[in-house]
Amino acid sequence: MSTQRTTHSRRRIGLAVLVTLSAVSLAACGGGSGKKSGAGGAGASESSEAPKDLKLGQAGPVQEITRYEKTGEFSLTPTKVTLGKPADLDELDDKEKYEDLKVAWIYVKAKHVGGSAVKQPSVMSEVGGETSGGKPATEFILIGDLSSRPSDCVGNDGRKSLDGEDIWKKGETRTVCEPYLIPAAATLKAVTYSQGYYKEPIKWAVR
Repeated sequence: MSTQRTTHSRRRIGLAVLVTLSAVSLAACGGGSGKKSGAGGAGASESSEAPKDLKLGQAGPVQEITRYEKTGEFSLTPTKVTLGKPADLDELDDKEKYEDLKVAWIYVKAKHVGGSAVKQPSVMSEVGGETSGGKPATEFILIGDLSSRPSDCVGNDGRKSLDGEDIWKKGETRTVCEPYLIPAAATLKAVTYSQGYYKEPIKWAVR
């Protein structure tokens, strides 16, 4: 019986050491967070608040964007919003679907500031908007395009190199523009950037 107790005791001690080592390893790895601390990700910066009183033209915290297993660091700065008219949607020939709606074109300047070069980074994937009525703007996924698209509104995939690859490298800056749907009678009062489920989005006031 004494031998069995000693064996069980050793097993318990071994498990306790294993659990402790696992916890230390996780702490050292930062809990597996895929975002920079203080840059809008979960993990160590979960309890921090989103920056306050940002306006269009001011850069937000650097964000990590991953695509094709490569992660780059990007400085994102919403620069302007151009509002369309409800009649702009008539050419889609679906009046019932788009009744009482219009398009808001949101422009974001993105600069690759660190990390790996990234192919086709989706810099607009977390961008949204908040309307004057309190409702969120809806990402407008178009098959084709609208003739009312502003001439300076270039989509996320609008620029490629000579070999057909869209690679963003450190130091490269582009302004990307995408359409969002909002109520026809509303304006866009803020551009937003989602920081995940646990944190408030970053907001830039549209003045």
